[in-house]
Amino acid sequence: MIFNSNQVAAQKHLLCGRFCAGLPGTVTLRLLVAATCMFLLSTLTGCSTAWNIHAGPSSRVSRALSLVSPTVVRIDVVMRTFNNGVPESFRAIGSGVIIDRQGRVLTNFHVAGRARRIEITLADQEHVHGKLIGSDHWTDLALVQMDMKEIAAKHLSFRWASLGNSSRVQLGEPVMALGTPYGLARTVTRGIISNTDRYFNASTIDGYETGWFNNWLQTDAGINPGNSGGPLINLKGQVIGINTRGDPTATDLGFAIPINVARSVIPSLLKYHRVTRSYIGVELQPLRDLNHFYKISGHAGVLIRSVDPNSPAAKAGLQPQDILLSVNGHPTNCRFPEQLAAIRRFIAEQKVHSTLTLLIDRPVSGSSGKLMDITLKTQRLESAVSPQHGIEGWGIAVRNLTKPFLRNQRLPMIQGVLVTGVRPSSPADNADLQAGDIIERVNGIAIKGSRQLQTMVKVLKKKKQAAAVLIRRGRSERTLVISFSSTR
Repeated sequence: MIFNSNQVAAQKHLLCGRFCAGLPGTVTLRLLVAATCMFLLSTLTGCSTAWNIHAGPSSRVSRALSLVSPTVVRIDVVMRTFNNGVPESFRAIGSGVIIDRQGRVLTNFHVAGRARRIEITLADQEHVHGKLIGSDHWTDLALVQMDMKEIAAKHLSFRWASLGNSSRVQLGEPVMALGTPYGLARTVTRGIISNTDRYFNASTIDGYETGWFNNWLQTDAGINPGNSGGPLINLKGQVIGINTRGDPTATDLGFAIPINVARSVIPSLLKYHRVTRSYIGVELQPLRDLNHFYKISGHAGVLIRSVDPNSPAAKAGLQPQDILLSVNGHPTNCRFPEQLAAIRRFIAEQKVHSTLTLLIDRPVSGSSGKLMDITLKTQRLESAVSPQHGIEGWGIAVRNLTKPFLRNQRLPMIQGVLVTGVRPSSPADNADLQAGDIIERVNGIAIKGSRQLQTMVKVLKKKKQAAAVLIRRGRSERTLVISFSSTR
């Protein structure tokens, strides 16, 4: 006779209970006989019992950790910033996870994306150098290459993790966060998935935009400073997220980037060292509280909240309060904020300079208006900020201008560099150059970027030659004379 697991358990309980109840003697003897009965029944039926440790939660945790722990690394970085035009270096610690046999490490942009030096500590506490392959601040992800020659020379070995599927993550699913919180390497915290689709308004990392194209996995497993870049794993030993942010005011709120987001950007980081996306120039808003006002279906379209000046959308005639129904026939229904990221991502994933057809409903007098197709050509998505560079001869730090920065500041599309800091008592400070000024021309020559300006200043310094510098300060322009003398 073949029993299912429930029947086997019932038969064991019944048989052992009756047998032991009829036995004389001590409790110890009865327990011994009961254990013998359970063993014999398990052998005869070929079924496992509830005592099988391999089915227990603790063994699943141990197995998952045995698969992933050897793949988790500590990342020590040296970064450079500028303080009043003066370059300063500082150290930071984060985490990462090895994802393939080539020794590539997945981590956060805010951990390694701007690092000047990277050192990786393996699970066996051996150290190797790393080099940035590519990064993407929009998703806060970065890819680092371990020095494989160094690994071979030191006769080191390593393992790599298996990436799971974050679309299959379930609410309440047990998870573990691994990493180096507060510099404490090889730390594990446990919890559950408390939300599979957490939405945040897009934010910035030192001015760099992030969080536009994905929602987050929320967990009560501890994610603290230093955990960033480490893996969030399930009990199968699969990486389902990259730990990214915690809430300093709460001990049970942590957030991870879904691993499927990382899967989508890794190929571009490997091939191009960055991710190229399309931009049309609209800010979107869910229709949750507006569908009744516009007398439209609550599941039809998304509201265009604003249109960027000089953007493809503005040039094509899109207007605030238009309702975007579809892009190239793909529905753009958005009733709730959690649906925004998918629409932004769909638009961004179109080829740069490709032609898109947008189906628009332009409401009239509080009701649905005329449907219209609007065609536009996408541009490349740019950040509002660019890396800082030092112009040592003048004692300043600058950034190259970007179109989004000029749009945000409502400035014309001019060329030049933005001054981000001025060293006290430097030639620039003596000439009254200030942070926030835009350098447009030097001695009549248009400035197109920081490299050009650096070259020019080196020549001027070598000749000890002053320069007439045209700057824009706010809405007005003025000319300053920067010299290498100590007087203004």
